[in-house]
Amino acid sequence: MSNFQSYQNGASAEENSRTLTSPDTTFRIVYWDIACVAATARDMLAYGKGKWTDETYQKTPGWFNKIISPYKVLPVLNVISPEGKELVLSESIVIDQYLAKRFNLLGDNESQEWTIKSHYSNIHYLRERSLMKMTWTWADKRQEALELFLESTLPDFIENHEFHLRANGSNGHYVGDRLSLADIHLVNVMDHFSQLPNGDRFTAQFAKSQLLTKVRHSVESNPEIAAWRASEEWKKFDEGSTRNYEITRPPPA
Repeated sequence: MSNFQSYQNGASAEENSRTLTSPDTTFRIVYWDIACVAATARDMLAYGKGKWTDETYQKTPGWFNKIISPYKVLPVLNVISPEGKELVLSESIVIDQYLAKRFNLLGDNESQEWTIKSHYSNIHYLRERSLMKMTWTWADKRQEALELFLESTLPDFIENHEFHLRANGSNGHYVGDRLSLADIHLVNVMDHFSQLPNGDRFTAQFAKSQLLTKVRHSVESNPEIAAWRASEEWKKFDEGSTRNYEITRPPPA
């Protein structure tokens, strides 16, 4: 049996569009029992007071055959109409941008929307670059990759983003004066690095930046996000990430 999932769900495009925009729509996130690329979506669902559940998996033997998704990868967001009809969105970038649009986290006009998406993309790429070049590289190359990332890649990123935060008035937001997708994504990507082996070294570099710290404060001060992040479920995903990445610790010299 194929474990590919089709985007065609038997409903018309008009019906699916109504499901995607209905105020009564509910959601189910399908992902591993970690934070990583589902974390931003969960924060936005909390922010927007969305109703959602998490369907989680562990990478145990045979996990590949248990996953049904469009591209055999996770996360997947199932969007459920009030009548129970489901449609699927896949790929974390698409999921994040859909939820950001739904919950008014893309600014107040076209210009702000594309600026927010640009910041989001660059923040997203920092994590993707680290996963490819540092976290999941060959074991005997991990220490070297870690030091290069800490000495060059991360300082360059921080300097670059401080420039843009200053340009917006150093007010704890990337664009305008309220929360956006970029703000929420930055905090979740910083969280990701804290969950890695040697996470304290990443956290120390981020903490030196008053401007990035101010963004964190803006996000974590939101009452809905604060309540979600204080929940046992959020802590479970945070701890799951730490356990998941322990196998990527650089071997002793």
